[in-house]
Amino acid sequence: MSTPVVTDKWAGNFDCSICRRKRLVGSEFSSKALERFRKTGSALKCKKCVSEQETKEREAAAKRRAASETSGTGSLGNEKHVCASCKNSLPQADYNRNQLAKKEKARCRKCVEKAIQNEEAGRKSSREDKISDLKKKIEQMNLKGDIKEKVRLESELSALEAEHVTGLKPIKMSSAGRGSWRARAGRGRGRGRK
Repeated sequence: MSTPVVTDKWAGNFDCSICRRKRLVGSEFSSKALERFRKTGSALKCKKCVSEQETKEREAAAKRRAASETSGTGSLGNEKHVCASCKNSLPQADYNRNQLAKKEKARCRKCVEKAIQNEEAGRKSSREDKISDLKKKIEQMNLKGDIKEKVRLESELSALEAEHVTGLKPIKMSSAGRGSWRARAGRGRGRGRK
């Protein structure tokens, strides 16, 4: 049975195919997953389920690595590499293949995981900070009475909130082509007729 999300803030329209949570907002999923869902209608996995799956895969890989080292059939050498982040000299087993390919810029598994967590936390707090700043500015505009600026700020706020719920970034319409409705409407087509 699916577990509904209980919140007083948002209600989305996305469901996770793994944990079966319903009515999730777009920010619960990666942008690639949402794009694939919109194009092909494929099943969605929320960020929480993806991270749990990655953790399980890392643990299984660590067990396989430990088993191969104890049996002596490990393909990994005893070569040590210096992590570009923490500057520790660590055995090759503490790096994944992608990082080892980066040579002197390689980061160990712990540093990579820490960077991913920090990036996600920064992204989340950045969005929340932008929303709270805009709300404060709107309150100030209520006191000043500048309606034009208030409408602009409220438009920005609604775009940020919509991006959070739908996962779609707002599209800014350009002013190019302004007034060209006459050309599109066919003005001037009948010239020359009598």
